[in-house]
Amino acid sequence: MSQQSPGGPPTAHRPSGSPAPAPGRRAAPRRRRRPTTALLAVGGTVLVLVVALVVTLVVVRGGDDPGPARTDPATTGNPSATTGTATTSPVEPADGAVVAGTGYAFHLPDAWEDATAEAAGLEGGDGIDALVVLGSSVEAAQSNVLVEAIPAGSATDPDDLESLWKSNLGGSDGAEIDDVDDIEIDGQRAIGVRIPQRTNGEGLEFTQVAYLALHGGTQYSIALTFPHSGDAVSETDFEQLLASWSWTD
Repeated sequence: MSQQSPGGPPTAHRPSGSPAPAPGRRAAPRRRRRPTTALLAVGGTVLVLVVALVVTLVVVRGGDDPGPARTDPATTGNPSATTGTATTSPVEPADGAVVAGTGYAFHLPDAWEDATAEAAGLEGGDGIDALVVLGSSVEAAQSNVLVEAIPAGSATDPDDLESLWKSNLGGSDGAEIDDVDDIEIDGQRAIGVRIPQRTNGEGLEFTQVAYLALHGGTQYSIALTFPHSGDAVSETDFEQLLASWSWTD
């Protein structure tokens, strides 16, 4: 993955047909080309990897049955579709194994596993800083959380990168993107979005929730992908993961 100088000014290179940054926003770091969508038939449910400045859709699905989706009796309400100010969740932090990434660490929720090493074998996996899955492996994952950490250039606030980040998350399928309330991740403001429904090449439907935070000159895109129906735990688990997050530099 190409890098840009953290101290240098962002450039406005824009591939043909791509949307321009929203009026009034400061210029964001140079946008890089999206790699080709890869379809991998390796068993399991949907795995969609969303990367901050390069959108990589890696669909993992095949003949192996990962078993029934994990569900809990209580469900969590969807994040509100509003831009509001930073809010703090009262959720209890996850307390499982520690996953350490570039400048951060977090705890795994119950039944989640660190699959970062497996991600290196996926197409586009070299852009992944951390990948954790609800299940025993990537192939058997019900849901996943992906983190990408790349230089933020001259950006000093998530708003500086909001337009470009949303454009890349939207991809080429015209997915609807809703703003959700800002949150704080270990004291850092993070902007958020929800993509209520997408459909992959196999006709499977899924939902995504993602946050963008800046810390120490690095931008962090943290995205949850989970089945559109039949999943009552992943969003709560995601909140617990974020509540356990700490910056380490």
